[in-house]
Amino acid sequence: MASIAAAAQLSSRAAIAGPRRAALTRRTNRGISSSSSSASASSASTTTATAALLTDPELSILSAAVERAGLADALTSGKALTVFAPTDAAFAQVCEDLQLSKEEVLARENLAAILTYHVVDGTVTSKDLKDGAVPTLNERFMLDIKGTTVNSAAITAADITVGNLTVHKIDQVLFPPWAAPAKVQTPQQVLAFEGWAPEVVNGRLAMLGFLTCLVQEVATGHSFTQQFGENFGIFAAQVQLWAFASLAPSFSSNEGYTANPFTMSASRTWREVFKGSPWGPEQQAVFNPQTEQLNGRAAMVGIASLIVVETVMGHALF
Repeated sequence: MASIAAAAQLSSRAAIAGPRRAALTRRTNRGISSSSSSASASSASTTTATAALLTDPELSILSAAVERAGLADALTSGKALTVFAPTDAAFAQVCEDLQLSKEEVLARENLAAILTYHVVDGTVTSKDLKDGAVPTLNERFMLDIKGTTVNSAAITAADITVGNLTVHKIDQVLFPPWAAPAKVQTPQQVLAFEGWAPEVVNGRLAMLGFLTCLVQEVATGHSFTQQFGENFGIFAAQVQLWAFASLAPSFSSNEGYTANPFTMSASRTWREVFKGSPWGPEQQAVFNPQTEQLNGRAAMVGIASLIVVETVMGHALF
Protein backbone atom coordinates (compact mmCIF):
# COMPACT_ATOMS: atom_id res chain seq x y z
CA MET A 1 0.00 0.00 0.00
CA ALA A 2 2.82 2.35 0.90
CA SER A 3 4.49 1.80 -2.45
CA ILE A 4 1.19 2.39 -4.27
CA ALA A 5 0.74 5.70 -2.39
CA ALA A 6 4.28 6.78 -3.18
CA ALA A 7 3.81 6.00 -6.85
CA ALA A 8 0.60 7.97 -6.89
CA GLN A 9 2.33 10.96 -5.23
CA LEU A 10 5.18 10.92 -7.83
CA SER A 11 2.66 10.69 -10.66
CA SER A 12 0.79 13.68 -9.25
CA ARG A 13 4.00 15.76 -9.01
CA ALA A 14 4.98 14.86 -12.59
CA ALA A 15 1.56 15.87 -13.82
CA ILE A 16 1.95 19.29 -12.14
CA ALA A 17 5.57 19.79 -13.29
CA GLY A 18 4.85 18.92 -16.90
CA PRO A 19 2.75 22.02 -17.67
CA ARG A 20 5.26 24.17 -15.78
CA ARG A 21 8.15 22.89 -17.92
CA ALA A 22 6.09 23.38 -21.07
CA ALA A 23 5.31 26.97 -20.06
CA LEU A 24 9.00 27.64 -19.26
CA THR A 25 10.02 26.16 -22.62
CA ARG A 26 7.52 28.36 -24.43
CA ARG A 27 8.80 31.49 -22.61
CA THR A 28 12.43 30.57 -23.37
CA ASN A 29 11.66 29.96 -27.03
CA ARG A 30 9.80 33.24 -27.23
CA GLY A 31 12.86 35.02 -25.69
CA ILE A 32 15.26 33.41 -28.16
CA SER A 33 12.92 34.15 -31.04
CA SER A 34 12.50 37.76 -29.90
CA SER A 35 16.29 38.26 -29.54
CA SER A 36 16.93 36.67 -32.93
CA SER A 37 14.22 38.78 -34.52
CA SER A 38 15.66 41.94 -32.94
CA ALA A 39 19.16 41.17 -34.24
CA SER A 40 17.79 40.33 -37.67
CA ALA A 41 15.73 43.51 -37.68
CA SER A 42 18.77 45.60 -36.69
CA SER A 43 20.90 43.98 -39.41
CA ALA A 44 18.16 44.36 -41.96
CA SER A 45 17.63 47.98 -40.93
CA THR A 46 21.33 48.81 -41.40
CA THR A 47 21.49 46.98 -44.72
CA THR A 48 18.28 48.63 -45.89
CA ALA A 49 19.58 52.06 -44.84
CA THR A 50 22.82 51.56 -46.71
CA ALA A 51 20.94 50.26 -49.71
CA ALA A 52 18.81 53.40 -49.59
CA LEU A 53 21.98 55.51 -49.68
CA LEU A 54 23.55 53.56 -52.52
CA THR A 55 20.39 53.62 -54.60
CA ASP A 56 20.18 57.42 -54.42
CA PRO A 57 19.83 58.47 -58.09
CA GLU A 58 22.56 61.10 -57.64
CA LEU A 59 25.01 58.54 -56.20
CA SER A 60 24.78 55.67 -58.66
CA ILE A 61 28.46 55.82 -59.67
CA LEU A 62 29.52 56.01 -56.01
CA SER A 63 27.35 52.96 -55.37
CA ALA A 64 29.08 51.06 -58.17
CA ALA A 65 32.47 52.14 -56.85
CA VAL A 66 31.66 50.95 -53.31
CA GLU A 67 30.57 47.57 -54.64
CA ARG A 68 33.63 47.32 -56.91
CA ALA A 69 36.02 48.16 -54.05
CA GLY A 70 34.34 45.68 -51.68
CA LEU A 71 33.48 48.33 -49.09
CA ALA A 72 29.76 47.59 -48.72
CA ASP A 73 30.34 45.53 -45.54
CA ALA A 74 32.29 48.40 -43.97
CA LEU A 75 29.35 50.72 -44.52
CA THR A 76 26.82 48.19 -43.18
CA SER A 77 28.77 47.39 -40.00
CA GLY A 78 26.46 49.57 -37.91
CA LYS A 79 29.34 51.83 -36.83
CA ALA A 80 28.64 55.56 -37.00
CA LEU A 81 30.37 57.01 -40.07
CA THR A 82 30.25 60.26 -42.01
CA VAL A 83 30.47 60.08 -45.80
CA PHE A 84 31.35 62.97 -48.10
CA ALA A 85 29.62 61.53 -51.14
CA PRO A 86 30.58 62.71 -54.65
CA THR A 87 27.59 62.95 -56.93
CA ASP A 88 27.37 61.44 -60.40
CA ALA A 89 28.04 64.93 -61.80
CA ALA A 90 31.30 65.04 -59.81
CA PHE A 91 32.41 61.70 -61.28
CA ALA A 92 31.47 62.91 -64.77
CA GLN A 93 33.70 65.98 -64.30
CA VAL A 94 36.58 63.73 -63.21
CA CYS A 95 36.19 61.62 -66.34
CA GLU A 96 36.31 64.77 -68.48
CA ASP A 97 39.26 66.36 -66.65
CA LEU A 98 41.40 63.20 -66.57
CA GLN A 99 40.23 61.94 -69.97
CA LEU A 100 39.23 58.62 -68.45
CA SER A 101 36.09 56.60 -68.94
CA LYS A 102 33.81 55.75 -66.03
CA GLU A 103 34.99 52.14 -66.24
CA GLU A 104 38.64 53.23 -66.12
CA VAL A 105 37.99 55.27 -63.00
CA LEU A 106 36.24 52.33 -61.31
CA ALA A 107 39.02 49.96 -62.36
CA ARG A 108 41.80 51.88 -60.60
CA GLU A 109 43.86 49.70 -58.28
CA ASN A 110 43.71 52.31 -55.54
CA LEU A 111 39.92 52.73 -55.71
CA ALA A 112 39.45 51.60 -52.09
CA ALA A 113 42.05 54.14 -50.89
CA ILE A 114 40.25 56.89 -52.81
CA LEU A 115 36.82 55.97 -51.41
CA THR A 116 37.97 55.62 -47.78
CA TYR A 117 39.43 59.14 -48.16
CA HIS A 118 35.79 60.30 -48.30
CA VAL A 119 34.80 58.65 -45.01
CA VAL A 120 35.26 60.06 -41.50
CA ASP A 121 34.81 58.07 -38.30
CA GLY A 122 31.82 59.06 -36.16
CA THR A 123 28.88 61.37 -36.78
CA VAL A 124 29.92 64.76 -38.15
CA THR A 125 27.04 67.07 -39.00
CA SER A 126 27.39 70.35 -40.86
CA LYS A 127 27.30 72.17 -37.52
CA ASP A 128 30.27 70.11 -36.34
CA LEU A 129 32.49 71.11 -39.28
CA LYS A 130 35.41 73.28 -38.17
CA ASP A 131 38.35 74.62 -40.14
CA GLY A 132 41.30 72.28 -40.01
CA ALA A 133 42.47 68.78 -40.87
CA VAL A 134 40.19 65.79 -40.27
CA PRO A 135 41.41 62.16 -40.15
CA THR A 136 39.77 59.74 -42.58
CA LEU A 137 39.48 55.98 -42.91
CA ASN A 138 42.27 56.28 -45.49
CA GLU A 139 44.60 56.64 -42.46
CA ARG A 140 47.49 58.11 -44.50
CA PHE A 141 45.93 61.43 -45.48
CA MET A 142 43.48 63.87 -43.92
CA LEU A 143 40.80 66.12 -45.34
CA ASP A 144 41.03 69.91 -45.17
CA ILE A 145 37.85 71.54 -43.91
CA LYS A 146 37.35 75.25 -44.57
CA GLY A 147 33.94 76.71 -43.99
CA THR A 148 31.48 74.53 -45.88
CA THR A 149 34.10 73.12 -48.24
CA VAL A 150 36.07 69.88 -48.08
CA ASN A 151 39.38 70.02 -50.01
CA SER A 152 37.74 72.93 -51.91
CA ALA A 153 34.74 70.74 -52.81
CA ALA A 154 31.41 72.38 -51.98
CA ILE A 155 28.80 70.54 -49.93
CA THR A 156 25.64 70.55 -52.04
CA ALA A 157 23.39 68.64 -49.62
CA ALA A 158 24.15 68.18 -45.93
CA ASP A 159 23.10 66.11 -42.94
CA ILE A 160 21.38 63.26 -44.75
CA THR A 161 20.93 60.56 -42.10
CA VAL A 162 20.72 57.03 -43.46
CA GLY A 163 20.93 54.40 -40.74
CA ASN A 164 24.40 54.56 -39.20
CA LEU A 165 25.62 56.99 -41.88
CA THR A 166 25.66 60.78 -41.99
CA VAL A 167 25.95 61.82 -45.62
CA HIS A 168 27.05 65.11 -47.16
CA LYS A 169 26.88 65.28 -50.95
CA ILE A 170 29.80 67.11 -52.57
CA ASP A 171 30.45 68.40 -56.08
CA GLN A 172 33.96 66.93 -56.50
CA VAL A 173 35.67 63.58 -56.18
CA LEU A 174 38.38 63.89 -53.52
CA PHE A 175 41.75 62.38 -54.40
CA PRO A 176 44.49 61.88 -51.81
CA PRO A 177 48.03 62.78 -52.94
CA TRP A 178 49.42 60.59 -55.74
CA ALA A 179 46.02 58.92 -56.15
CA ALA A 180 45.18 60.18 -59.65
CA PRO A 181 46.75 62.08 -62.56
CA ALA A 182 46.62 65.86 -62.63
CA LYS A 183 44.09 67.47 -64.92
CA VAL A 184 45.11 66.65 -68.47
CA GLN A 185 45.78 69.52 -70.86
CA THR A 186 46.52 69.27 -74.55
CA PRO A 187 49.63 70.97 -75.99
CA GLN A 188 47.30 73.47 -77.68
CA GLN A 189 45.79 74.43 -74.31
CA VAL A 190 49.18 74.68 -72.60
CA LEU A 191 50.88 76.66 -75.37
CA ALA A 192 47.93 78.85 -76.34
CA PHE A 193 48.66 82.58 -76.28
CA GLU A 194 46.13 83.11 -73.49
CA GLY A 195 47.44 80.08 -71.58
CA TRP A 196 49.88 80.11 -68.68
CA ALA A 197 52.91 78.57 -70.42
CA PRO A 198 54.11 81.19 -72.96
CA GLU A 199 54.61 84.03 -70.47
CA VAL A 200 55.91 81.75 -67.69
CA VAL A 201 58.47 80.00 -69.91
CA ASN A 202 59.56 83.23 -71.63
CA GLY A 203 59.88 84.94 -68.25
CA ARG A 204 62.08 82.15 -66.89
CA LEU A 205 64.25 82.20 -69.99
CA ALA A 206 64.49 85.99 -69.81
CA MET A 207 65.59 85.90 -66.16
CA LEU A 208 68.21 83.25 -66.91
CA GLY A 209 69.40 85.06 -70.05
CA PHE A 210 69.53 88.48 -68.43
CA LEU A 211 71.64 87.31 -65.48
CA THR A 212 73.94 85.27 -67.74
CA CYS A 213 74.35 88.24 -70.08
CA LEU A 214 75.26 90.68 -67.31
CA VAL A 215 77.83 88.34 -65.78
CA GLN A 216 79.41 87.57 -69.15
CA GLU A 217 79.34 91.21 -70.21
CA VAL A 218 81.25 92.28 -67.10
CA ALA A 219 83.70 89.40 -67.58
CA THR A 220 84.33 89.75 -71.34
CA GLY A 221 83.22 93.28 -72.24
CA HIS A 222 81.11 91.88 -75.09
CA SER A 223 77.60 93.17 -75.71
CA PHE A 224 74.50 90.98 -75.51
CA THR A 225 74.24 90.61 -79.30
CA GLN A 226 77.94 89.70 -79.53
CA GLN A 227 77.54 87.05 -76.83
CA PHE A 228 74.49 85.65 -78.56
CA GLY A 229 76.35 85.28 -81.83
CA GLU A 230 79.47 83.80 -80.24
CA ASN A 231 77.61 81.36 -77.99
CA PHE A 232 74.50 80.56 -79.99
CA GLY A 233 74.79 76.82 -79.27
CA ILE A 234 74.92 77.38 -75.52
CA PHE A 235 71.96 79.75 -75.65
CA ALA A 236 69.96 77.27 -77.72
CA ALA A 237 70.74 74.42 -75.30
CA GLN A 238 69.71 76.51 -72.30
CA VAL A 239 66.45 77.51 -73.97
CA GLN A 240 65.59 73.90 -74.76
CA LEU A 241 66.53 72.67 -71.30
CA TRP A 242 64.54 75.29 -69.40
CA ALA A 243 61.55 75.02 -71.71
CA PHE A 244 61.52 71.25 -71.31
CA ALA A 245 61.85 71.47 -67.52
CA SER A 246 58.93 73.92 -67.38
CA LEU A 247 56.62 72.10 -69.79
CA ALA A 248 57.37 68.39 -69.26
CA PRO A 249 55.16 67.98 -66.16
CA SER A 250 52.22 69.40 -68.13
CA PHE A 251 52.27 66.42 -70.48
CA SER A 252 53.21 63.88 -67.81
CA SER A 253 50.89 61.31 -66.25
CA ASN A 254 52.57 61.56 -62.87
CA GLU A 255 49.99 61.30 -60.11
CA GLY A 256 48.72 64.71 -59.10
CA TYR A 257 51.54 66.87 -60.42
CA THR A 258 50.89 70.07 -62.32
CA ALA A 259 53.42 72.35 -64.05
CA ASN A 260 51.20 75.42 -63.91
CA PRO A 261 52.67 77.53 -61.07
CA PHE A 262 49.32 79.22 -60.55
CA THR A 263 47.63 75.91 -59.65
CA MET A 264 50.48 74.25 -57.74
CA SER A 265 49.29 75.58 -54.39
CA ALA A 266 45.99 73.75 -54.89
CA SER A 267 47.75 70.46 -55.67
CA ARG A 268 47.71 68.15 -52.65
CA THR A 269 50.52 66.14 -54.21
CA TRP A 270 52.81 69.19 -54.40
CA ARG A 271 51.86 70.11 -50.84
CA GLU A 272 53.02 66.69 -49.67
CA VAL A 273 56.25 67.11 -51.65
CA PHE A 274 56.96 70.46 -49.97
CA LYS A 275 56.21 69.19 -46.45
CA GLY A 276 59.31 69.33 -44.29
CA SER A 277 61.35 71.00 -47.04
CA PRO A 278 63.04 74.42 -46.77
CA TRP A 279 60.46 75.64 -49.29
CA GLY A 280 57.70 75.98 -46.70
CA PRO A 281 54.51 78.07 -46.62
CA GLU A 282 56.36 81.24 -45.55
CA GLN A 283 58.80 81.02 -48.46
CA GLN A 284 56.01 80.16 -50.87
CA ALA A 285 54.07 83.22 -49.74
CA VAL A 286 57.00 85.46 -50.71
CA PHE A 287 58.27 83.68 -53.82
CA ASN A 288 54.89 83.01 -55.32
CA PRO A 289 53.77 82.73 -58.98
CA GLN A 290 52.83 86.40 -59.09
CA THR A 291 56.35 87.39 -57.98
CA GLU A 292 57.87 85.11 -60.60
CA GLN A 293 55.60 86.62 -63.23
CA LEU A 294 56.66 90.18 -62.33
CA ASN A 295 60.34 89.22 -62.33
CA GLY A 296 59.95 87.52 -65.70
CA ARG A 297 58.31 90.58 -67.21
CA ALA A 298 61.03 92.81 -65.76
CA ALA A 299 63.73 90.53 -67.23
CA MET A 300 62.09 90.59 -70.68
CA VAL A 301 61.91 94.40 -70.56
CA GLY A 302 65.51 94.50 -69.30
CA ILE A 303 66.87 92.39 -72.17
CA ALA A 304 64.96 94.42 -74.78
CA SER A 305 66.19 97.69 -73.25
CA LEU A 306 69.78 96.41 -73.06
CA ILE A 307 69.77 95.42 -76.73
CA VAL A 308 68.39 98.83 -77.77
CA VAL A 309 70.87 100.80 -75.61
CA GLU A 310 73.90 98.77 -76.72
CA THR A 311 72.83 99.00 -80.37
CA VAL A 312 72.61 102.80 -80.11
CA MET A 313 75.91 103.02 -78.20
CA GLY A 314 77.68 100.57 -80.49
CA HIS A 315 79.38 98.74 -77.61
CA ALA A 316 78.68 96.89 -74.38
CA LEU A 317 77.01 98.84 -71.61
CA PHE A 318 79.22 97.35 -68.89
